[in-house]
Amino acid sequence: MSIIRGITELHPNDLQFVVTRIPKDIRSLLKDANVCIGGGFIRETIAGQKPNDVDLFGGSVETLKLAAKLLNEKREGRLIETDNALTLVTANRMPVQFITRWLFVDPREVIASFDFTVCQAVVWFDQLTEKWMSAIGDNFYRDLAARRLQYTHPQRNEDAGGSLLRVRKFLARGYSIQAQSFAGVVARLALAVEWDRVHGDEAQATRVMTGLLREVDPLLVVDGVDVVDEHEVLE
Repeated sequence: MSIIRGITELHPNDLQFVVTRIPKDIRSLLKDANVCIGGGFIRETIAGQKPNDVDLFGGSVETLKLAAKLLNEKREGRLIETDNALTLVTANRMPVQFITRWLFVDPREVIASFDFTVCQAVVWFDQLTEKWMSAIGDNFYRDLAARRLQYTHPQRNEDAGGSLLRVRKFLARGYSIQAQSFAGVVARLALAVEWDRVHGDEAQATRVMTGLLREVDPLLVVDGVDVVDEHEVLE
């Protein structure tokens, strides 16, 4: 296995806390279905905030579809498939997103796919050691404590304006972003514009950029989703 640089692990106390906050049926799924949990659920749990959803990652579309089917058999919700994910929506439960747009055989590889350091966290169950494992970016704790957005310039196939829209959401929740990181987010959007077709027309450039401002989050296409704190309503 190649060495993946720039990552470390959650503090053992944080890892234990995150695992205990994962809904029971998803904990069982993580043990049996070769998927991992990453991103916002871990960040919000450690920060003492309310997670909006659960993002699960895996090594193949087939693995993720099977995991989604297994969980849906228990929850009896509805599965919505988009280009980015399979989303399981169930009444009075947090939505669960099985991300199919990006695939990772090694859970540690998920870290490099996140666009901001405060998202760079993943937890999984290791079948060989039968222990819960974790990986985080080197700057995860520092930037989370400062509520600072640091752009990572991820090398991934994505909608170019997705990160810029996510900046807006983070700012509304009290995060800050410095000029260099903000410039990186804008550069990602600008590089997607075919400037030879815009011909220096600001109005035309605005229309093109508006078309590029599409967020990756599959939940945006799901109507009627109410986010709940499962630990208030479930055992």
